[in-house]
Amino acid sequence: MRRGESLRLEDVMILDQSVFLGVADIHDRYRDMRLDVDNMSYEELLALEERIGNVSTGLSEKTILNRLRQRICSIAVGSQLDAEPCCICQEEYNEGDDLGTLECGHNLCPVCKTTALTK
Repeated sequence: MRRGESLRLEDVMILDQSVFLGVADIHDRYRDMRLDVDNMSYEELLALEERIGNVSTGLSEKTILNRLRQRICSIAVGSQLDAEPCCICQEEYNEGDDLGTLECGHNLCPVCKTTALTK
Protein backbone atom coordinates (compact mmCIF):
# COMPACT_ATOMS: atom_id res chain seq x y z
CA MET A 1 0.00 0.00 0.00
CA ARG A 2 1.35 3.38 -0.93
CA ARG A 3 1.04 6.61 0.94
CA GLY A 4 -2.13 8.44 0.08
CA GLU A 5 -4.00 5.35 -1.11
CA SER A 6 -7.12 4.25 0.67
CA LEU A 7 -7.30 0.86 2.35
CA ARG A 8 -8.73 -1.96 0.32
CA LEU A 9 -10.71 -4.81 1.87
CA GLU A 10 -7.72 -7.14 1.40
CA ASP A 11 -5.50 -4.73 3.35
CA VAL A 12 -7.95 -4.53 6.23
CA MET A 13 -8.22 -8.32 6.45
CA ILE A 14 -4.45 -8.58 6.89
CA LEU A 15 -4.36 -6.18 9.83
CA ASP A 16 -4.50 -7.62 13.32
CA GLN A 17 -8.06 -6.96 14.43
CA SER A 18 -7.17 -6.31 18.08
CA VAL A 19 -4.71 -3.54 17.15
CA PHE A 20 -7.00 -2.19 14.43
CA LEU A 21 -9.95 -1.92 16.79
CA GLY A 22 -7.91 -0.66 19.77
CA VAL A 23 -8.56 -3.78 21.86
CA ALA A 24 -4.85 -4.32 22.52
CA ASP A 25 -4.85 -1.56 25.16
CA ILE A 26 -7.41 -3.25 27.41
CA HIS A 27 -5.88 -4.54 30.67
CA ASP A 28 -5.81 -8.32 31.11
CA ARG A 29 -7.59 -8.66 34.43
CA TYR A 30 -6.71 -12.37 34.72
CA ARG A 31 -2.94 -11.89 34.29
CA ASP A 32 -2.20 -12.26 38.03
CA MET A 33 -4.33 -15.40 38.32
CA ARG A 34 -2.26 -17.45 35.86
CA LEU A 35 0.33 -19.78 37.36
CA ASP A 36 3.57 -20.89 35.77
CA VAL A 37 3.83 -24.33 37.37
CA ASP A 38 6.81 -25.26 35.19
CA ASN A 39 8.95 -22.70 37.00
CA MET A 40 7.63 -23.29 40.53
CA SER A 41 9.83 -24.82 43.22
CA TYR A 42 8.91 -28.09 44.91
CA GLU A 43 7.81 -26.21 48.03
CA GLU A 44 5.61 -23.88 45.97
CA LEU A 45 3.99 -26.86 44.26
CA LEU A 46 3.28 -28.47 47.66
CA ALA A 47 1.71 -25.23 48.89
CA LEU A 48 -0.40 -25.05 45.74
CA GLU A 49 -1.57 -28.64 46.25
CA GLU A 50 -2.62 -27.77 49.81
CA ARG A 51 -4.66 -24.83 48.51
CA ILE A 52 -6.43 -26.53 45.62
CA GLY A 53 -6.41 -30.13 46.84
CA ASN A 54 -5.40 -33.25 44.99
CA VAL A 55 -6.24 -33.18 41.30
CA SER A 56 -6.57 -36.67 39.88
CA THR A 57 -6.06 -37.05 36.16
CA GLY A 58 -6.19 -40.84 36.22
CA LEU A 59 -8.74 -43.13 34.63
CA SER A 60 -11.56 -44.84 36.47
CA GLU A 61 -11.22 -48.55 37.18
CA LYS A 62 -14.20 -49.23 34.89
CA THR A 63 -12.52 -47.42 31.98
CA ILE A 64 -9.28 -49.31 32.53
CA LEU A 65 -11.05 -52.67 32.59
CA ASN A 66 -12.96 -51.82 29.40
CA ARG A 67 -9.88 -50.63 27.48
CA LEU A 68 -7.04 -52.81 28.78
CA ARG A 69 -6.59 -56.28 27.28
CA GLN A 70 -5.38 -58.87 29.78
CA ARG A 71 -2.86 -61.62 29.04
CA ILE A 72 -0.45 -63.90 30.88
CA CYS A 73 3.26 -63.57 30.08
CA SER A 74 4.75 -66.84 28.85
CA ILE A 75 8.42 -67.16 28.02
CA ALA A 76 9.49 -70.17 25.95
CA VAL A 77 12.29 -72.21 27.57
CA GLY A 78 15.70 -71.33 26.12
CA SER A 79 14.44 -68.40 24.09
CA GLN A 80 15.67 -64.85 24.30
CA LEU A 81 12.90 -62.51 25.43
CA ASP A 82 12.51 -59.97 22.61
CA ALA A 83 9.50 -58.28 24.17
CA GLU A 84 9.86 -54.68 25.26
CA PRO A 85 9.80 -54.05 29.03
CA CYS A 86 6.90 -52.32 30.78
CA CYS A 87 6.36 -49.00 29.02
CA ILE A 88 6.06 -47.15 32.35
CA CYS A 89 8.60 -48.62 34.80
CA GLN A 90 10.85 -50.35 32.20
CA GLU A 91 10.97 -53.60 34.24
CA GLU A 92 11.27 -56.92 32.41
CA TYR A 93 8.35 -59.33 32.69
CA ASN A 94 8.46 -62.65 34.53
CA GLU A 95 6.86 -65.91 33.52
CA GLY A 96 3.20 -65.88 34.55
CA ASP A 97 2.91 -62.11 35.01
CA ASP A 98 -0.62 -60.81 34.47
CA LEU A 99 0.06 -58.14 31.83
CA GLY A 100 -2.19 -55.42 30.54
CA THR A 101 -1.98 -54.40 26.88
CA LEU A 102 -2.98 -50.88 25.84
CA GLU A 103 -4.79 -50.15 22.56
CA CYS A 104 -1.50 -48.82 21.15
CA GLY A 105 0.11 -52.24 21.75
CA HIS A 106 2.33 -51.34 24.71
CA ASN A 107 2.34 -53.74 27.65
CA LEU A 108 2.11 -52.89 31.34
CA CYS A 109 3.46 -54.95 34.24
CA PRO A 110 1.04 -55.98 37.02
CA VAL A 111 2.05 -53.09 39.31
CA CYS A 112 1.79 -50.33 36.69
CA LYS A 113 -1.42 -51.82 35.32
CA THR A 114 -3.19 -51.16 38.60
CA THR A 115 -1.46 -48.02 39.89
CA ALA A 116 -0.06 -45.82 37.12
CA LEU A 117 -3.26 -45.48 35.11
CA THR A 118 -5.43 -44.53 38.09
CA LYS A 119 -3.23 -41.71 39.46
